[in-house]
Amino acid sequence: MVSPALPAATGAPIRSSERPSPEADDGSRTWRLLCWFAFTIPFSIFIAEVVLVATAAAAIADWWRSGRPRPRTPLDVPIACFVLSGLVAAFLGLDTLQSLWGLRTYLQIVIVYLVYAYARGTPRAMTLVQFFLSGMLIAAGYTVLMALSPWPLPRLFLGQMTQSGQLLFAIGLCLPLMLHRVLWPRAMPVALAVTLLALLANLKRGVWLGAFVTVLTIGGLVSRRLVVVAGLILALLATTVPPVRARIENSVRDLLLPGNRYDIWIAAIDVVHRFPMGVGRKNGAILRDYPNIPQHHKHAHNNLLQITLEGGTLGLATFLWWMGSFARLSWRTCRKIPPEDVAARSLAVAVFASFVGFHTAGLFEYNFGDSEVLEIFFLMMGIGLRLEADSRAV
Repeated sequence: MVSPALPAATGAPIRSSERPSPEADDGSRTWRLLCWFAFTIPFSIFIAEVVLVATAAAAIADWWRSGRPRPRTPLDVPIACFVLSGLVAAFLGLDTLQSLWGLRTYLQIVIVYLVYAYARGTPRAMTLVQFFLSGMLIAAGYTVLMALSPWPLPRLFLGQMTQSGQLLFAIGLCLPLMLHRVLWPRAMPVALAVTLLALLANLKRGVWLGAFVTVLTIGGLVSRRLVVVAGLILALLATTVPPVRARIENSVRDLLLPGNRYDIWIAAIDVVHRFPMGVGRKNGAILRDYPNIPQHHKHAHNNLLQITLEGGTLGLATFLWWMGSFARLSWRTCRKIPPEDVAARSLAVAVFASFVGFHTAGLFEYNFGDSEVLEIFFLMMGIGLRLEADSRAV
């Protein structure tokens, strides 16, 4: 995959001789694997995690050869405390062995450090974005084809909820890059349209809300007119597309249906009262003990409630510390990068807006527990940390 020329601070294309060459740097193999990992995220959790393991192994080899330097980011302490809170809950919760095994999913945090270490400089960060968006457009395009085809087509990629969570980040990336004409100037409007259509086709209201808040955040940072346009588009879709209108009109009714989110939230709050130190990671099946909760449910459909249910008040406190620290860092990066550095500023806006949208959707879905969504969430977090570090180095 060839990376197109990116605008420099002056608006002129970066010549190929000015771009950092991954092949010329130590760790070029790890860098290439990291790019392919970003490409495979929208396709399959198995494929993506195989590539991720290979990337992590290559990074460990690089780290060993380079003298085992200690990676440092502003999030090291809150991340470590959050993981430790999970260990505490595992030993004080319901099933220690299951909780300890469940904590393996947090190994994905390594993505943050891989991106931070290997995506130095805006061109490399933009290359990662290109790889992710390329994979996302293939998956989203197939979803649109499934929705429009008169014949039933098999689902080849991720499920509707998971893909919608990833599409939120794709929209958050496409919009500021399109507004600033940073990447794929002619193709980006088409890419944005495909991702929006796929999001609508999946009919997931929590992610719709998160995507709308993402667009509003981008509008507040980049173009106030975008807020007006987004509102008009939402009103048009809500009144003219029957499936969208029906989903929106029935939102309150569905929220209060027996066994739906309201009942699940009430049950989760009761579990938190009973186990203030948490039941442990992956022990959310305790919700099934409540007679009005469907037997297939094992999480609270809310990030903060589920984190508290599993990790207790200590887990919630460390989670809020971690997320609050990154929110403050990414917001300051948006404000710090000068408008003349168009590419870096576009990425900073995308990172912050997607972060806000992700947590908005997390009010109604446990998207922090969706491994395929966490992969792109941590990739974006790594880009945000890298942008902040590069802005300090200038």
